[in-house]
Amino acid sequence: MRSENFSGSVGPQSDEGFGGNLLNPEDDKSLILNVLVLLLLLSFLAWRYLRTGEIRRILRHALIWLGIFLAVTIAHSFRFELGQIRDRILANLIPGRSFKNETGAMSFQLSPDGHFYIQARANGVEVRFLADTGASDIVLSPEAGKSIGFNPDKLSYSRIYNTANGMGRGASVVLKELKVGDFCLNNISAAVNGSPMSISLMGMSFFNRLKSYRVKDGILTIYYDP
Repeated sequence: MRSENFSGSVGPQSDEGFGGNLLNPEDDKSLILNVLVLLLLLSFLAWRYLRTGEIRRILRHALIWLGIFLAVTIAHSFRFELGQIRDRILANLIPGRSFKNETGAMSFQLSPDGHFYIQARANGVEVRFLADTGASDIVLSPEAGKSIGFNPDKLSYSRIYNTANGMGRGASVVLKELKVGDFCLNNISAAVNGSPMSISLMGMSFFNRLKSYRVKDGILTIYYDP
């Protein structure tokens, strides 16, 4: 068997390396000329924009859009916290409006007149109540009762109440639904007052249906099963 040796040069070798310029002198001159033209063009544009205030205008618009982008991003990231702040501000401005700090709890700000008000929906109708733990029942004013759908001429005012102004009469009714925020009671007893009232009362028949409630630092907080 013959063995073949594949050592040795495959082709002619050269002592010349690959160093040196890839471009010839004419190419160098062309590149330098192009760079100079570009620098002159940029200098002219910069001088023109600085002279006319275009750069300041462009930067101002860019900052405005950047501010809008940051505001939208922050608002989206903190939408829940901002919602709580919004509700707290509105609760201070609108007596009876609630605000929430935790699940299963709702708070009401003390009104400047020293009372707590509760905004509710009775049978789907907005009714503003005065929180009154001294009242045994939920008592609707005649106007509120009528707006909910109770005909005052067909009610029987057989219930007797002792009030600060003396004896009072009321008609027993049943509210199919009473909603305060996301807290809802169904088929709850109430009464329509027989005499004019400036506002309806949210009495103990409501508060007894809660898990608990407390008043602290001018804030009424009710706790319930969500």
